[in-house]
Amino acid sequence: MTKKTLISLAIFTLSAFVLTACAGVGPYGDKTAAGSLKIGFVGALTGDAAAYGDPSQKGVQLAVEELNAAGGIKGRQLVVIYEDAKCNGRDATTALQKLINVDQVKIVIGGSCSGETLPMAPIAENNQLLLFSPLATSPRITNAGDFIFRNAPSDALAGDALAKGAYNTFKYKKVALISENTDYAQGIREVFSKKFKELGGEIVADENYNPELTDFRAQLVKIKQTKPKALLINSQGPQTGSLIAIQARELALNVPILTNEVLGSTAGIKHAGDAVNGMVWAQPALDEESSPVTKQFLAAYRAKYNEEPSYPFYAATSYDALKILAKGVELVGEDTAKLRDWLYQLRNYDGASGVASIDENGDTVRELLLFVAKNGKIERY
Repeated sequence: MTKKTLISLAIFTLSAFVLTACAGVGPYGDKTAAGSLKIGFVGALTGDAAAYGDPSQKGVQLAVEELNAAGGIKGRQLVVIYEDAKCNGRDATTALQKLINVDQVKIVIGGSCSGETLPMAPIAENNQLLLFSPLATSPRITNAGDFIFRNAPSDALAGDALAKGAYNTFKYKKVALISENTDYAQGIREVFSKKFKELGGEIVADENYNPELTDFRAQLVKIKQTKPKALLINSQGPQTGSLIAIQARELALNVPILTNEVLGSTAGIKHAGDAVNGMVWAQPALDEESSPVTKQFLAAYRAKYNEEPSYPFYAATSYDALKILAKGVELVGEDTAKLRDWLYQLRNYDGASGVASIDENGDTVRELLLFVAKNGKIERY
């Protein structure tokens, strides 16, 4: 039986919960009236992972303001209570407990990292709280619980696509890995390694490091001795990944770089500069040219924040997460069992991040493409 069984045959009775007035937290200072609808947000708003936690928060807030300007949800204004988890499981669970026990929230968007989402999942499940992550990609989230959803693709897809690209497209037969000890990075590591070996490739080095490390020369010297044809830099945040790339080049480890979508970003390329020129990764694409929804979202984001999102896809999935949840509440109400069942039936939602459907495991399946860093820009391969 799959992890997330459709509960249409089971009966769950949830008591209705009362949403009272609260003052919005975070940098936006929302003021709410009695009867407002509260939703929680748990994500990485400080630290290295804030590079993608920040545009996630901004995407959510943009959706909130658009919905409220249009009258809210059945006349009720929507407010999001933002909590900073710093991409840390302990902070994430503390934040979630606060949202449950103090704010009496039953719907939460989060986390920004798999290391936030996975520890929150059992708490959400036990409280029948609806947890919807727009960013977390660990394959383990697939089996995290019936009330756990996401609209970012699993690393089971990203690691697979990158391995196929490395072996079939670029003809690399020997690859070395350096990965952070986090749920996200280890998920990519496991999937990439398995698929690359299945294709006939060889993992000549498999180095791992703890998040606090800043000097990677010892691991890189070992990797250089194995004479790989490519190096997979698999970090949790863009600054750490950039350090690895720069230190690799300083050691004359000048092989092509493969990476994940964290380092494969405007933030990562900005930090690493020429060290990552030619770097390749796999991720979904935002189609601003052919999707009116994507075009409208990006235009509104630029107008509001006067900047490009450092992670456009994650800003868009976060915007979509709020809009999807609001649509569900409007249609079936705030009972999280009913909302959960509605989400399992969601098909072909045309959002800012593209067209998405939710499967029987609460996951979304999206097409992933190869991208390359070229002279400081991101291009499709």
